[in-house]
Amino acid sequence: MIAATEMRPSHHSGQDPPSLQASDFARLFGGTERQVVEWCAPYLTAHDWRYRVLTGEDRDACLLQAVHRLDRKAAPAAGTDRQPDWEAGWRQNLNDFLASGGDLDALVPKYIRPGEYIRLFGQYVQPANRDFVKFYTQIFRAWLTQRFFEDAAAVYEFGCGPCSHVAYLAQTLAGVPVYGFDWAEASGDILRAIADRYGWPVAGGRFDFFAPDPGVVLDDGAVVLTFGALEQVGGDHGAFLDFLLANRPRRCVHVEGLEELYDDRDLLDALARRYHRGRNYLSGFLTRLRALEGEGRIVIESVHRHHFGTRFDDTFSYVVWRPA
Repeated sequence: MIAATEMRPSHHSGQDPPSLQASDFARLFGGTERQVVEWCAPYLTAHDWRYRVLTGEDRDACLLQAVHRLDRKAAPAAGTDRQPDWEAGWRQNLNDFLASGGDLDALVPKYIRPGEYIRLFGQYVQPANRDFVKFYTQIFRAWLTQRFFEDAAAVYEFGCGPCSHVAYLAQTLAGVPVYGFDWAEASGDILRAIADRYGWPVAGGRFDFFAPDPGVVLDDGAVVLTFGALEQVGGDHGAFLDFLLANRPRRCVHVEGLEELYDDRDLLDALARRYHRGRNYLSGFLTRLRALEGEGRIVIESVHRHHFGTRFDDTFSYVVWRPA
């Protein structure tokens, strides 16, 4: 288990409210300070990264809420039954995007709610900026793109949802085709709206993790992304992994809640694992990838525990692999 002192921001003085610096982002992302400064500079200065660590009654209230959410009646389990919910959610993003005249902020998922408490460096914290989670997602995505997608001949995001990441990748990786796939029809409509509005090389369609369409064939040199999407498959990730292995992409990047990285000796981790399992989120995925590496079928390039997430679990950890 990582000691609490090792997870604390290195610059915390004990007097002023802590604020994330380039060195903190580097530790959170699993990169270097130089990468953060070079790749994410606009985000470092554009937003307020201060936060307050919750203690005493405030921390207890967060812990109690996490405990109450362990009741499955309080939050629906992931799986095929949730497809209509996501269809309705992404349809709302589409309507907002069209009504705004193409504002890319309209593509931010509705589950990113302003003013939420979060998990950071193994603690509950209250950000000073109500849109902290939205901006944190953006700075991490900027780092992730430069770190793992710069050599992509094409990018495929599976479970693209409201297509916020697709739009960013198409805008950032000039001229690189970006494909989005999701089990909701609304996502395809969003892709077409983005292409019509901005002229970026984006396309895609419907895709079911549980029954991948063999007619979807990846371009040579493709890099694959999932970002908080595989949580919906629970333990049923075999068909999707078989699909990826058959297509042999250059690299696969999965930003997901990885239950194998939790440590039950830590209270917040123990609650997060129970919450993760209660929601039927992604299960055994990293274990399966490690088994495939042991069989000589893939090479795991990186596994990183990202100490950032909702008050219930850490959702930005990642595993990166390629076919052997």
